[in-house]
Amino acid sequence: MSSLFNFLERIDGYLVTMEKGLIILVLFLLIVFSFGQVVARNVFKIGYMWIDELTRCIVLWMAFIGGALCSEYARHMRIDIVLHLVKGVKKRVIEIIGNVFLIVICSFLLLASIRSIKYQMESSVQLMLQGVPDWVISLVIPYFFAVTILRALLCMKKDILGEEQIKLPIMGSADLTES
Repeated sequence: MSSLFNFLERIDGYLVTMEKGLIILVLFLLIVFSFGQVVARNVFKIGYMWIDELTRCIVLWMAFIGGALCSEYARHMRIDIVLHLVKGVKKRVIEIIGNVFLIVICSFLLLASIRSIKYQMESSVQLMLQGVPDWVISLVIPYFFAVTILRALLCMKKDILGEEQIKLPIMGSADLTES
């Protein structure tokens, strides 16, 4: 069992590195395309519709990749006011219960997002970005839920064994390998 969790933690480490690099790339593209569109419209009096569509897709990807990255540092969908009031074993039990709840909810949403992508594949609609099937753009949604489930499982393991949780990286750190 320990080797399975070691393997999952290694995979998670690779995913975190990929997500950090991808969020930087996607943010850079968003800034470049948005700035280029503003300059094209205001200076040259022309605009490109595909840039507006692309920036909407980029924002979608940024939101879900950013959310997945937040789940690495336990800064995801949870209300933790009670956690500030309790310490020790009680706190770990509450965190385990919260992670179980998170896993159940994300599992349902993962299945729903997979069904949605199957439906999009069958319909071959291109509403989000012309020339790109909607299901390709939507792939980030099940990825987010799958990674959140993985990280909740790893967090539960650490809570059960009493291991130290991952801390947030230092603000302004440019080290992509920092965990």
